[in-house]
Amino acid sequence: MKREIKFRVWDSVYLNWKNPEDYTYTELFLDDKYIVQQYTGMVDKDGKEIYEGDIIKYPIPVGWSTNSLHRENYRVDEVKFVTGCFIPDIWRTVVDDCEVIGNVFEKDKI
Repeated sequence: MKREIKFRVWDSVYLNWKNPEDYTYTELFLDDKYIVQQYTGMVDKDGKEIYEGDIIKYPIPVGWSTNSLHRENYRVDEVKFVTGCFIPDIWRTVVDDCEVIGNVFEKDKI
């Protein structure tokens, strides 16, 4: 399975997003003011791309009925890239129901 390799860049000095195509590899990865985050290859329930550093909300199972799994409670987590994979790992199983509600740099907007 192939997935698109994409990045987004946060400028920690000017506190805004930058277009990674406007910078060289050296500028982005060797300058501490830029924080580079990778696309997970997944989209949320609204089709929004999910990147590391995003804050996602997803339903958690609270019990079973005869026909289906009840998902009445929600959990909020930050998407991180750890040891070669994106976590929280459970969001892969509920990606159809998951929603990007913000990111680590703009928490005050959540």
